[in-house]
Amino acid sequence: MKKALALFMATAMFAPSAFAAEITPYIGLGLVIDKANTTAKRVGFNPTPLTGLMAPNADIASIMSQAFVQNGGSEMAFDMAFAGEITAGIKYGNVRGELEVAVRSASEDDYDIFDGNIVEAIVGTPIANIPTEIENSISVRHNSYLANVYYDFELENSKWTPYIGAGVGFGVYRQKATVEIDIDEVALANLQEPIKSIVGGVLSKIPAGEMEVANDTLYEFEWQVGLGAVYNFNEDWAVDVGYRFNSSTVEGEFVYAHEIKLGARYSF
Repeated sequence: MKKALALFMATAMFAPSAFAAEITPYIGLGLVIDKANTTAKRVGFNPTPLTGLMAPNADIASIMSQAFVQNGGSEMAFDMAFAGEITAGIKYGNVRGELEVAVRSASEDDYDIFDGNIVEAIVGTPIANIPTEIENSISVRHNSYLANVYYDFELENSKWTPYIGAGVGFGVYRQKATVEIDIDEVALANLQEPIKSIVGGVLSKIPAGEMEVANDTLYEFEWQVGLGAVYNFNEDWAVDVGYRFNSSTVEGEFVYAHEIKLGARYSF
């Protein structure tokens, strides 16, 4: 009986400390400044297949797809972009578990992949001068679905709480690449025979204006690591400022982003 009473008293003494940490759910919204990059290359232009347009029954779509080669150009350099995120999680002691849904985008300003005499590029000799400019633009829509774990460093007598964390999940990448072909119509109209008969028919088959050369939707494993600090206004509201490195491998190419996050969090 004495042993049982002693065990009960010991349990009563230690139980409050064992369950001192509360489970606190929270939700959050965030705005992210995103600077993405990749080892993938721009669309490249190879004029050699365009000689196939000389055939009377040439398959124009197939020939044009061979002339514009994905991952065949110079290195990409995405512009800085904004992203948004929604988070929901729970905090237990110093540890937080969180689900994150983020909408990201990346694009590149139009750039020239060809600017010169298209006749010389196709036939290998400047038998006529038809100035031509071909621009390429790329856009990527990237949605992330991640599970994150964070560790909070509680500071005495401070409203700031530094943290570190990491997350894994998957990303949905929607990639689109277009080219815009601008052939000097005046120079083309002023071609003289017999040059006009030789190259005029070929150039007239090249579709002027904008043309889509890639449009893919891919699902890839994704991960991120980050650190930051939370400023706690009160028990309910807090502001989150942090840095993250987000990365994935898309069709064998390394894709990554440096991100600065500003978020608001409400705890229940």
